[in-house]
Amino acid sequence: MDRTRSYTEHNRVCWDQIAPARAPEPTEFFAAGGSTLDDCETEALPDVAGQRLLHLQCASGNESLSWAVRGAQVVGVDISAVAVRLATERAAQTELAARFVVADVYDLPAELVGFDVVYASSGVVCWLPSLDRWARTVAGRLRPGGRFLLYEHHPVWEATAGAPDALRPVADYFGRSTPVAGLDPTRRPRAAVPDRSFVSFLWPLGDVVTALARAGLRIELVVEHPVPELYGAGPAAARWPGTYLIRAMRS
Repeated sequence: MDRTRSYTEHNRVCWDQIAPARAPEPTEFFAAGGSTLDDCETEALPDVAGQRLLHLQCASGNESLSWAVRGAQVVGVDISAVAVRLATERAAQTELAARFVVADVYDLPAELVGFDVVYASSGVVCWLPSLDRWARTVAGRLRPGGRFLLYEHHPVWEATAGAPDALRPVADYFGRSTPVAGLDPTRRPRAAVPDRSFVSFLWPLGDVVTALARAGLRIELVVEHPVPELYGAGPAAARWPGTYLIRAMRS
């Protein structure tokens, strides 16, 4: 097993352990047209009806099912068999056009190709030991003219801790492929506990954009957003970036 896969396999055990506490939204939520997508995501991809969408690192499938509510034909992929089981059960209950597959993002099934959209969101980049290898995976699963959408926590948020008017660095913003040391506990995955030791990475925003471009994708949109609630209450929180969104196209 190569070093990249050894990191993802280590984290897979942790994801399986906490997945039951991260169940998808109730069936009724999706039956009523509910969505866990942010407005900026649906604005970036306003019409996915009838399109084939691959959701990488999908966890328990909330966003996968939300895209299916909007008419996409979704395949969600996650490394955790427990999360995929929960997502599969919810998809069957909702009868939405979504199916789920257990796979490492670095070792996807060969048949998962030719998608109109590849999508990833909210806490995925920090689990990537190799950014370039991931970007090549994204590009290789898109059809020509297909689009990739990434909506992600900002690395500034991941690298800091403290009150919004007195933030301090606790991790190296330029850490890249070196595992993070000193991550603030509030940045850990929901339901994680100290005895479940995830290995995460901190990739600068510029590296993410460059990796996608180097993989052959044409960058169409890069937007950074303030999300004050990520940092806590107070007007100073709006001065810091909370998330970013990238949309790119395969030529």
